[in-house]
Amino acid sequence: GKGDRFLVNVLNGSYVLDLASGVVTDAVTHKPSQPKLAHLLIKYLAKYVGAKPGDWVPLEKFPNGQSYAGNMMRRVYRPLIEHFGYDPVGFDTACRAIDGEKEKFGGLSYSFNLFPMMRLLLQLWVGAERIYRSPTANIMFSSSYLSIFTAEEAVDSAEYLVSELVKAKKKGSKPT
Repeated sequence: GKGDRFLVNVLNGSYVLDLASGVVTDAVTHKPSQPKLAHLLIKYLAKYVGAKPGDWVPLEKFPNGQSYAGNMMRRVYRPLIEHFGYDPVGFDTACRAIDGEKEKFGGLSYSFNLFPMMRLLLQLWVGAERIYRSPTANIMFSSSYLSIFTAEEAVDSAEYLVSELVKAKKKGSKPT
């Protein structure tokens, strides 16, 4: 036997928490997860009590959320806009590659299940160089986040989502 373990779906993959070692690994490759993802997953397992996703809430709704706006800009919005700000097709393709669900909100909108019942909404308004319109982005969290995660952890989860989108874009652009 392999001892007690939890298997958790994360975006379009699965991770395993080994209770004896406390190590979180990818269920397929068995590679250790990023430390921030391991922290989020362990906290999710420890604190989730069945809350439904609920309404979308901005980072500012978290306690001290406003103080993380700069982190959100630096770690989430900037990389998102750098990679997808003028690439709506690449954005759509990357979102679908990691099981994003198209939403009927402003811009190009997709929602993602970071963990079961923990959702993120990502919106991108693509820039247009011809008319000097800069791209902009927005991220919201399901209200179920508020019962488990801090503002800093919300930023960490958004950063993880964007890093997975960037990976999906790079995978998709490689010649086969």
